[in-house]
Amino acid sequence: MDFNQFKQDFRKGVKPVVLVLDRLGMTPLAVSIMGLAITAVSGWFIAKGNLFGGALIFLLGSGFDMLDGDLARLQGTVSKRGAFLDSCFDRLGEAFLFAGLTWHFAGMVEHTGRLPLVLITATVVGSLTTSYVRARAEGVGQTCFVGFLQRTERVILLTVGLLFGQWALVPILAFLAVATLGTTVQRIVHVAAKLPGAGDPQDDEVEGTE
Repeated sequence: MDFNQFKQDFRKGVKPVVLVLDRLGMTPLAVSIMGLAITAVSGWFIAKGNLFGGALIFLLGSGFDMLDGDLARLQGTVSKRGAFLDSCFDRLGEAFLFAGLTWHFAGMVEHTGRLPLVLITATVVGSLTTSYVRARAEGVGQTCFVGFLQRTERVILLTVGLLFGQWALVPILAFLAVATLGTTVQRIVHVAAKLPGAGDPQDDEVEGTE
């Protein structure tokens, strides 16, 4: 699936909604906060065991997340601050989803065992390190867009698993655990290969700095 094409088609479809939000006087930040609040509610539904309902609510929250950028462009308020906050809210929304899943499976250990919790932990670690490697690469003047599995694909797969229920969710979590950690390794190798090594006169980066 071409996710970039999907985003473009989605934006064309929701353009009337963006126009309505503009007429109502909504700001991009307000829309972002609404999206984050909705995803928090989805995490609560998932924690309570309503996986299907949580998935639908999460899709609604994700839809709001895709509206804020278009609204900012319409209002001429695109900024680095907005892009920064949007990225942070994306990660928080994903965290609500994983928190709900953790709570749900923690209450079902007697029936499902600890495997789902292990898979969730591995996926969270992979998701965090995937984002960190990209941010750290940009910090040393490199770009890093490679990856077997990035956020959009990750969220779509999780949502599909939630919609189909626990029988599909656990295998998807297993795939995500492997793929996200693999993406981290892939990005580390990709960026490290582009950076100068020890003793290279171009190497101005101090080892171990954050």
